[in-house]
Amino acid sequence: MAKGKKNRIRLESQIQQLLQKDNGVTAHFDYKINMNSKKNTVELNLLTFNPIHDDYMLLRKVSASSAIECLENMHRYILKDKARKNENSYTITWKQKDSDEEHQSYFRGTSKKEVMNKFLHEKKAEGYEFSIKLNPIT
Repeated sequence: MAKGKKNRIRLESQIQQLLQKDNGVTAHFDYKINMNSKKNTVELNLLTFNPIHDDYMLLRKVSASSAIECLENMHRYILKDKARKNENSYTITWKQKDSDEEHQSYFRGTSKKEVMNKFLHEKKAEGYEFSIKLNPIT
């Protein structure tokens, strides 16, 4: 059991370091167990927190049979960030409704709806003003 825990912590640390180095955010691992599934019983929501705008967002959601498998899938996804052909790059310009400070956040996704769901993950849309723009393909 200790070996599995150490492996999980090591993978979480590697993911954290990649995200910190890439854009200065911290990574937070939100695990959920699905007792009704025989195959993909663990879901991992990888959240990022940016201290500049003091908010969190969903980077990606993955499901697998274990936390280790979720982390391995997430790690591969992050390492192949630039090579993903099925996802587009989007910019969300946003501000919280009780603030005048505007921010820009960048997402990858297959659609505007997916990107909006990542931005609003477990938050109320009424608390934000935002627009989503598809970035030019380079």
